[in-house]
Amino acid sequence: MDKFILFLIEHYFYSVPLLVVVILLIRSNATKGGKRITPQDLVNITNQNAAQLIDLRSSNEFNDGHITSSTNISYADLEDRMHEIKEQEGKSIVLICDSGSQSANAGEILNKSGYKNTAILSGGIGAWKLDNLPLI
Repeated sequence: MDKFILFLIEHYFYSVPLLVVVILLIRSNATKGGKRITPQDLVNITNQNAAQLIDLRSSNEFNDGHITSSTNISYADLEDRMHEIKEQEGKSIVLICDSGSQSANAGEILNKSGYKNTAILSGGIGAWKLDNLPLI
């Protein structure tokens, strides 16, 4: 470890740009596709009827268990079925997948198509299950 730190210090002209690139990469991935929300945030938003839930998993996974009032539009079909997603005043479009990573890509697609109020369930259905929240 000491050799690594010494290398970074001696070669700061390589280290500083690398650090900047890593920070920018982390920052861009953190904001990609929309705001991240926790399962508890989603419960609060849903209770206020302020969200439209889109489950991006396959229909088989959706039928095995999904969040109440969510609509299944698989990620593979998103661009063909985007017309089914209606942006409503005061309602967020919350994207749900297995782990949260596919939702970010879907959020980018929606943002490029003009949808502005998108959110992503951080950790996806996996986080929802870890919090022992119900699926139907």
